[in-house]
Amino acid sequence: MSFFSRAIYTFSQQDLPFFAKHKLSFIVPTTIAIMASTSTLAQSENSNLSSNLYSASNPTTDLLNNQNVNEKSQVDWTVMATAHSPAQPIAAFIGDWDAPLYSGEHAYLQGRTDLKVRPAGSVMSYGLGWRYDYLMTFSEETAEVYWQYENKQPSSTSQSYPLFLDAKHNERFGANIGFTQPLSPNWQLITRANIWQGLHALEGKVSGNLTTRVLPDSEISNIRDSVDKADAYVDYYYDKPALGEENLNWNPAKPSGYGYSLDLQLAGKLSDKTQVVISGYDILGRMHWKDMPRTRYGLNYDVNGRPLYTIEGQLDTKDVTQTLPWQVEGSLRHQLNRQWQLGVHGQINDIQDLYQLSADYQLTGNNYPMTITGLIEPQTKALGIALDSKYGGIKVLTDDIDAEKAKRSEISLYGRYAW
Repeated sequence: MSFFSRAIYTFSQQDLPFFAKHKLSFIVPTTIAIMASTSTLAQSENSNLSSNLYSASNPTTDLLNNQNVNEKSQVDWTVMATAHSPAQPIAAFIGDWDAPLYSGEHAYLQGRTDLKVRPAGSVMSYGLGWRYDYLMTFSEETAEVYWQYENKQPSSTSQSYPLFLDAKHNERFGANIGFTQPLSPNWQLITRANIWQGLHALEGKVSGNLTTRVLPDSEISNIRDSVDKADAYVDYYYDKPALGEENLNWNPAKPSGYGYSLDLQLAGKLSDKTQVVISGYDILGRMHWKDMPRTRYGLNYDVNGRPLYTIEGQLDTKDVTQTLPWQVEGSLRHQLNRQWQLGVHGQINDIQDLYQLSADYQLTGNNYPMTITGLIEPQTKALGIALDSKYGGIKVLTDDIDAEKAKRSEISLYGRYAW
């Protein structure tokens, strides 16, 4: 069950027939939940062109060497997922919220899987892809109310909690075609157009206010018992009802969805020893859903009111255009000598900016050269290590080796083969 659905359930739990009959559920694939503790980063479209934001590239490889001469056909595959949950450890955030609560106003899970083929002598590439985005922003007071409810912690003071929660969820599968364009002897641009088939979607908001009062310990066992007044407004659309709407005989057919987006990668040299790569994913991305279900409801509750509560709203369907979350990743690397390289990396999405520092060391003592990279992410205090070779690599980043405590995690697996 997601924080989005369970939070709505928490705020409306005062004997309300619409919300109270069934626990709420949010469609988060099991594979994503598993990947949440260790997320992945994708490798570049052309291994001889550049490295991804976080992957360790071979420091002896010339970034733009023979950039327009693709002598062999090449296939690249990547698996990616990334997660950050400052308010709760990732495992607790997607679970029972039983860990201590930290300050935080967002959480996200994102994943990518790609398979790309570039024929010999061609500037075009073709591929298949899968992507998943689940991003949330919320007020710290909303997280506090929800944590108190889940852990049966009553409010110790009369207090007002402003409620705000915004969730974006999309899962899609599709095909793409890419084009490599040289801009100058040291710079080139890769453009990839994606066509998507929608698999799952949910997007919406909760807003309002909740006020609590102090009661004797004998009369209270949960923050719900101490609610004095509450007003909340829910507005969300979905491919499958998440708030028990089926109890009102509302279970419309799953909507059909299609969409598009652009991926861009600019790679070049600032000097003979300094390389730059900037990658953008799902730029100008849109998903169009036909006859998508929508729920709009308003709740007003007053412990002294008569009636105790009122709830009004509307269930309908409409054609919806969903804006896909975008990501931009940047990498700047400088070659110190034959074996050492230093780097600075950045990652931006709809709700957060992160950066990393890296140091690469090239192992040249065997027939299969390998690069070892150490990484640090100062904002989250996460540490990582990456291994890169001619045929692929792996990278792991986390702020805690214990997956049950990690609030920031990433993992990447990628491979490449030319013939």
